[in-house]
Amino acid sequence: MADRIPETPFALISGSAGWGVRFPDDLDQPGIAVVSRGLVFDTPWGATDNWQLIEIAADLTPDGKPRRFLNVFTHGWPLDAIDHSTHRRVAWVLQQAGARKIVADSTCGSLNKALQPRDFIIPVDLIDFSQTQYSLLAGRFKHVCLSEQMFCPALATTLQTVAEKHWPAPGRVLGHGKQIVVTHDWGPRFASRAESRAFQLLGADAINQSICPEANSAREIGACFASASYVVCYEPGIATADDDIDAIHRDLAMPASRISLQAMVEASLTDECGCARLRVQRPPDYATVAQGGRRG
Repeated sequence: MADRIPETPFALISGSAGWGVRFPDDLDQPGIAVVSRGLVFDTPWGATDNWQLIEIAADLTPDGKPRRFLNVFTHGWPLDAIDHSTHRRVAWVLQQAGARKIVADSTCGSLNKALQPRDFIIPVDLIDFSQTQYSLLAGRFKHVCLSEQMFCPALATTLQTVAEKHWPAPGRVLGHGKQIVVTHDWGPRFASRAESRAFQLLGADAINQSICPEANSAREIGACFASASYVVCYEPGIATADDDIDAIHRDLAMPASRISLQAMVEASLTDECGCARLRVQRPPDYATVAQGGRRG
């Protein structure tokens, strides 16, 4: 039997940034408790599993009140199959939960020689040619989603402030001021040398397999979204580095996980960022057809 979706405005989508870490247990942070784990939720497109509900004690939060946040493992991807529509099920769950502030952590490959392995990046914009391939919007004429601000500046500021306290040298923390643009491939195949060069020429600085679909889905449910990612390699043909990807994971999974957790602790619920206004409900008359009736 599927579990009931808990209500909470906060959500963390865990990705490869923290693979190998028992989250949040291995962080051993006082005031953090797992309320329930192993949760499975039904959606209109099938079940989504590997969820947990985590509680933050009142003495840790900015408003002095306890808060809970939903957390899903590895972007909601199934462990035994390849499914590119997963982010739609995850976003639907978060919509039912009333999520307003979403952080997703991940790793990425660099398309820019200036972005080095071990750098922590908080992107400001995206290039996504797949766009809303698996949309969860209820019809073409009901809503329109604007894209001038795909990543929340307020959440980005929170992430940068937290990361600057926890991210180890020699890696740098690069926030919205660096104007980093990310792009997306579905995976699990990595980008080819020619694809990497093409994305670089189009203006992308980094690439991974999750950021863009999650940003699109967050916009569709009217939530703020920020990405917390770190560079593990240069993409083919961009540059060379001596770092070993697995070694980088081992070194950085714990601080990355700590940053994600602390972002959930410090995130503000204010709407001054303006993200919610970028999901616009269209007037009903837009659905009027030539015969005078309405559809949708």
